[in-house]
Amino acid sequence: GRSKTPCETTMVLQPRMPSSSSSGEYSNDNATKKYLSPAAASTLISSFDEDDEKMIGELDSTVASSAPSSPKGSVSTASSSSSPGDLSAALEQRLAAVATTAYYEKHEDPYADVRERMEALSLRDKLRFAYHNTAATDSDNQDDKIAAMMMEPGKACGPHQDITVFAAITTYLGYIVLIVTGHIRDVCANIFRKGRYFRSAQKKKQQQINNSVGNYPSDDFTKYSPLLKSWENFYTRRLYHRIQDCFNRPIASRPCAIISVLERVSFDGNKTMSILGKLSNLQNASRQLSYENGEHYDETSDGRVVRKCLNLGSYNYLGFADDWDITCREGVTQSLINLPSSVGSSRLEYGTTSLHRSVERIVASFVGKEDAVVLNMGFNTNATIIPTLTSGGDLIVSDELNHTSIVNGARASGAAIRTFRHNDSADLELTLREAIVYGQPRTRRPWNRILVVVEGIYSMEGEYCDLRNIVSVSKKYGAYVYLDEAHSIGAMGPSGRGCCEYTGVDPSEVDVLMGTFTKSFGGMGGYVAADKRVIDMLRKECAGSAYHNSLSPVVCQ
Repeated sequence: GRSKTPCETTMVLQPRMPSSSSSGEYSNDNATKKYLSPAAASTLISSFDEDDEKMIGELDSTVASSAPSSPKGSVSTASSSSSPGDLSAALEQRLAAVATTAYYEKHEDPYADVRERMEALSLRDKLRFAYHNTAATDSDNQDDKIAAMMMEPGKACGPHQDITVFAAITTYLGYIVLIVTGHIRDVCANIFRKGRYFRSAQKKKQQQINNSVGNYPSDDFTKYSPLLKSWENFYTRRLYHRIQDCFNRPIASRPCAIISVLERVSFDGNKTMSILGKLSNLQNASRQLSYENGEHYDETSDGRVVRKCLNLGSYNYLGFADDWDITCREGVTQSLINLPSSVGSSRLEYGTTSLHRSVERIVASFVGKEDAVVLNMGFNTNATIIPTLTSGGDLIVSDELNHTSIVNGARASGAAIRTFRHNDSADLELTLREAIVYGQPRTRRPWNRILVVVEGIYSMEGEYCDLRNIVSVSKKYGAYVYLDEAHSIGAMGPSGRGCCEYTGVDPSEVDVLMGTFTKSFGGMGGYVAADKRVIDMLRKECAGSAYHNSLSPVVCQ
């Protein structure tokens, strides 16, 4: 029901869902535009040759002949002429497939299969979420409800499936056992005045005798305030050491779908962990057999023991990090010969090379902005850009589940902070309305500027941003929009241009686009894209550009 934005002329539109009020008549123009951008669809329709017309006519006649006979005087839903006319639903899908294939064959689009797969995955996700949102109802017209939800922005993302009670109980039970056992050990250490982490006066005196503690006041650790809080201290002593084999697992392969995890062993009750290395390092023959007979046992080229595991912890969405020698090996190795591995300076001094400017132009063109600036770390991009854009007298309205880098940047800015319910544009509108009505605390003066900060994909929840509605609400109340696309750029949209392309929002409607190269692109660093005057200001004022070391030229290449 909304008008098409300029962004949609460069993207594949989402397939249209038939509503319950559909008359059963379809146009081949709509069928084609369902799979192509408006400009491409118009070009394709106008370029139908005689063979295309003949094929369409045959398909039309086939569907018309297979349809049930209509009462006398009624109008058939499918035309039997050879010219493209009103088609039935079945013919529409067949025609769309034929038209899409013909278009890509004529234009030899090398990324046609990629766009089709991404389009199919996008539609599948929307349908699945819509189904879960209506599965609990008793309506006989569930398909119509799903179709209606697909036509309304923000309605396709239903709730997640709840975790099972058994899984929740067993997870909490494991931590409860560890916590209770840890407290019992602490109580016993205090009663019997000894233990691994208990420092008694007798132990301190013995350490002084052994010259492990000097006679200087600074050597007396009791005179220092604790570095850790009580819970952090307890967690480190009693929980982490018992379960640390589950964390910080070193790998010996590229971050592809299946990774090789190095085996670690402990000989002091998990107080320290060490790499097992070769299997011959194990003196116990039965343990050697348990490794060799393991289902996922493997060895590296130098004989180190590894375990083959499914990788669920990497950001390597498009696989660039595990096939870089195929995609960019030549350019990277050549840059190592001609360029330094590090420039050793900030962007404002000697840290800007022709490669940096080239990357910035490519990024700006790709995301649809006038200019861009690249920084050497994705986390620091948010942490240093947000304080540059806002300060005292400004208001930051942040999604309650935004990333830590956004939270740190907002706190460092000195601006007032309000949060709204996760991905809820209605609550965002209430928050903005209340902030505008009441103004700044105490003085009640209007805010200098209001910045709404959201993410394209929320990395910890895996949910898409309801960008269409959030942008509409923000523009309605004169707020700027800051979109963090760290996880969505390259992974969303038919051509990988992120959340704007996926949701049909023109990039010009989003004031600041932020993203990183560490996820889909298999590199490092981050970027910010916006209007040229904004980027020029950020280059001079942002701490990540003015003080931090510049991005390595090798990474830029």
